[in-house]
Amino acid sequence: MDNPTTYLQNLTATLNSDNGVLGEKLYPKLSRRDSLYIVVPVTIIYLSIFVTGIVGNISTCIVIARNKSMHTATNYYLFSLAVSDLLLLASGLPAEIYLVWCKYPYVFGEVFCIIRGLAAETSTNASVLIITAFTVERYLAICHPFLSQTMSKLTRAVKLILVIWLVAFSYALPQALQFGLIQHERNPDMLMCTVKKVLIQHSFELSTLLFFVIPMSLITVLYVLIGLKLRKSNMMKKSSGKGKAGSCKHHPGRSSRRVLKMLGEFRLISSFSFFFFFF
Repeated sequence: MDNPTTYLQNLTATLNSDNGVLGEKLYPKLSRRDSLYIVVPVTIIYLSIFVTGIVGNISTCIVIARNKSMHTATNYYLFSLAVSDLLLLASGLPAEIYLVWCKYPYVFGEVFCIIRGLAAETSTNASVLIITAFTVERYLAICHPFLSQTMSKLTRAVKLILVIWLVAFSYALPQALQFGLIQHERNPDMLMCTVKKVLIQHSFELSTLLFFVIPMSLITVLYVLIGLKLRKSNMMKKSSGKGKAGSCKHHPGRSSRRVLKMLGEFRLISSFSFFFFFF
């Protein structure tokens, strides 16, 4: 049996050995690609999202831009949301599909790594703020119509959209500058685009608070207030209509139902946007 000194020397040599069995277990070589059972379905899903997203959002922009009758505040928000989706799809999905088939080395360069991060952060931030702004607009129009009419809706929407994109870009820029290419010490071929340096402490937590928790809470509260207002208005119209002739075919609650349907559809869009932002 070896003495304690010899045993410790052998153990130290094993731990420090780059080619030792323990070293291979501690630093296994990462596969360049997952199984085809994973890669192929993911690629099909990504391609479907990319094609439908590009075609759908471009069509939305063309229809709104060419029809002057659709130049309304609501459609301007939808136009801006479509531009945000196009930016995210064009900058992210093609590279992501390539990385599904080849995780490393990252072949697009450090500049594209930063630009991709900037585009993703900007579009995500802008989408969340646009949905929030649209909800505030609907709240003012339904719950405070006189206040909403004091300013031009179209002018206010255009100015607000420009401010939203400026804020989204301003916050995304320092976030994107944190990205870069990192090379694994034990595997020189393992070159990846990830967070390289920290410029803002707790940036993820701050981003989650500013672009998820606060907007989601505000939107939820405003939709509850809108629903209560429409319900109250509908009940008042029904009670006032009981004294009228039964031959009257006017349905006072129909417009409220249309508004609720429209808000419900936009609420569904916002839920998906917040889901993808958070995950």
